[in-house]
Amino acid sequence: MATALQYVTEVSMDQPDEIRSVRILAGLFFASFWTIVFTGAIRKWIFPGVTALYLLQDIPILMSYAYAIWSGLFMRTYLMLVVIVLSVMIILQALVQIVVPGLPVFVALVGLHNYLLYIPMLLVFPACLTAKHRKNFVWWNLMLSIPMCLLAVAQAKSPTGAWVNRTSQGEAFGLPGSEVARVSGTFNFGTFYGLWVAMAVALCLGEWLLPRHRRSVQKTWVLIICTVAVNLCHLVSGSRGVIVMAGLDLLGAMLGAIILGSTRAILAVAGICLLLPVTAGMTYVISPAEFNIIADRFTGDQYVEDGKKRVLDGFIGFATDPKFSLIGAGVGMGVDASHSGNADSYSFTYQLSETDIIRNVMELGTPVGLTYVLLRICFAFGMVFLAIRIVRTGSSPHVLPLSFFLLLQTYQSDLTRNATMSCTQVMIGYSFILGAYFYPDNTSQDTVADEFLMRSA
Repeated sequence: MATALQYVTEVSMDQPDEIRSVRILAGLFFASFWTIVFTGAIRKWIFPGVTALYLLQDIPILMSYAYAIWSGLFMRTYLMLVVIVLSVMIILQALVQIVVPGLPVFVALVGLHNYLLYIPMLLVFPACLTAKHRKNFVWWNLMLSIPMCLLAVAQAKSPTGAWVNRTSQGEAFGLPGSEVARVSGTFNFGTFYGLWVAMAVALCLGEWLLPRHRRSVQKTWVLIICTVAVNLCHLVSGSRGVIVMAGLDLLGAMLGAIILGSTRAILAVAGICLLLPVTAGMTYVISPAEFNIIADRFTGDQYVEDGKKRVLDGFIGFATDPKFSLIGAGVGMGVDASHSGNADSYSFTYQLSETDIIRNVMELGTPVGLTYVLLRICFAFGMVFLAIRIVRTGSSPHVLPLSFFLLLQTYQSDLTRNATMSCTQVMIGYSFILGAYFYPDNTSQDTVADEFLMRSA
């Protein structure tokens, strides 16, 4: 894994033109991030029903790719070779599926878009995520948590039919089988909101693991406010998945504190654990309905059994559930956007499987599907080990909480069905980790950046 992550792009940060190229690429990274955060808001509150906005975040991402190719600022590693080989395999399989079972070309194109378009973010964005730009990313996410928390509280207290809770189709948005609002923040679905919240919680915990002089948020009272805000964001969400991912962040932070061997870091994480019951009580005061339904989702017999099945399917279902097939059902068959305009567009996913990695094997066929899924899982575990290595050097403790929740998302949750919002955020999280590997923040930041870009592990 370490060998695969060596970065051999010939970039010298001492040359003004090349400093400018890193800065421009960082600008495109932030443009991509902010577009992801606010695309849902544009779709549901400004232009509801305009399906084309589904691809809005692709614009800055594609601009990033074009600029990276033009400037030569991207990773040339074994990871790049793996991405190319995997892409060729999936494209060839899609061509076979178009010819043999007659997979519609539009469905195949949307499927290829969701499977492949966002993976190169791993090769491009780490090149620009220097310690300075990572600190900016942490700061902006934590500052965003305060208005996002206020919005989440407003959504939790409002009826499902309220303007603040409507979907990108202009409809009411609530939890299934209840009149309780499904909190989604600026995003157009709760799952996408949950990914951002989990990332914000991880970054917040990483700040507490750092000594004050190295933090992005220097004032402790501001960091405390952000900590309360990010925890309220996940507790009022009404989503088990969001709370579980935040819990994994906390486990990652605990491990990080132990690895650092810092009493201050251990006490900080312990203090956040003590804060959680307080924020849970605040959740009950804000919205008893949200609090009660999430408590029922964790303890109710029906939900417990459903949760066990989801976990089991997520771990081994990809190897046991799909029937053997060389061709597969067709890449993109379980992607909602592939059936745009069809009244039953959402049913195509469930005809295969709601679990992403099971559906991947069904869509791609057994040989290609298992290859894709196993590479995906191995990469996620590899990033956890890389994060541990980074923290052991005393650099960027944010990466360990990040890697824990990203492991769950990559292994068990969606990357391809709603890739525009799920895969993009996952790739941003992994880019942050890779950036911390190439640009450690426990050294002089930009003056020696070329050394880390050139080094091999």
